[in-house]
Amino acid sequence: MTALVRSALHDGVTTLTLDRAEALNALSPPLMVELAQALRAAVADERTRAIVLTGAGRAFSAGGDIGWFGEVLAGGGLHAQAEIGRYMEDVGNPLTQAIAECPVPVVAAVNGPCVGGAVGIALAADLVLAARSAYFLVPQVPQLGAVPDLGATWLLSRLLGRSRALGIALLGERIDAAQAEQWGLVWRCIADAELQAEAQALARRLGRASAAALRDTRRLIDAAPAHSLEQQLACERTAQRRHVAGPFFNDACARFLARAG
Repeated sequence: MTALVRSALHDGVTTLTLDRAEALNALSPPLMVELAQALRAAVADERTRAIVLTGAGRAFSAGGDIGWFGEVLAGGGLHAQAEIGRYMEDVGNPLTQAIAECPVPVVAAVNGPCVGGAVGIALAADLVLAARSAYFLVPQVPQLGAVPDLGATWLLSRLLGRSRALGIALLGERIDAAQAEQWGLVWRCIADAELQAEAQALARRLGRASAAALRDTRRLIDAAPAHSLEQQLACERTAQRRHVAGPFFNDACARFLARAG
């Protein structure tokens, strides 16, 4: 059976590539299961310091697999409700959460169309790079009469605010890579030919940092909207106390002091 996700480790970076190019990497249940397995395997490999997530061919992902939805709907409405609900609860939602909470940093290299549920998967990464030819599209409301899923509503609203998140979700308009960068939806818009090399370089940079400090910084930033300033300051203090006693901080200070001397 042909693998739907390719995994390659080089120089501390594990690259996970969605590999259904003939179907624009549509998110079939088997592909989602393989991606979750590949993510777990990458994290379990102590050589992995960072992860790059990208797509094969000309798309990051076309989103949900319409062919699979058609098969499910053929069984009737109640069957479709049960199957799609189970798929989201058991596969899709845990995958988005696993990417967002991954113990090593994740860089999404969006190399083409990023549609529907794939928007949630990409934006769950720590940093998102987009090729100039890429675009983001959330078509569920206007085209399907469904809601955005796989974390897209949570991520879009946090990244862009209510007005832009609603505009993207309700109108289903394409947001090209340049606009995505301007709005702060992605970290950077990159020339197509440079995307993968830039993603690898960025992942290597992240991989050289303190993994514990990266994890705590992500948690602090994610928690900040729900906290008062006083609460956030207390959380920062608690985290900082852990890190200043660690070897990474002490070694870094020793290097600075040696240079200063």
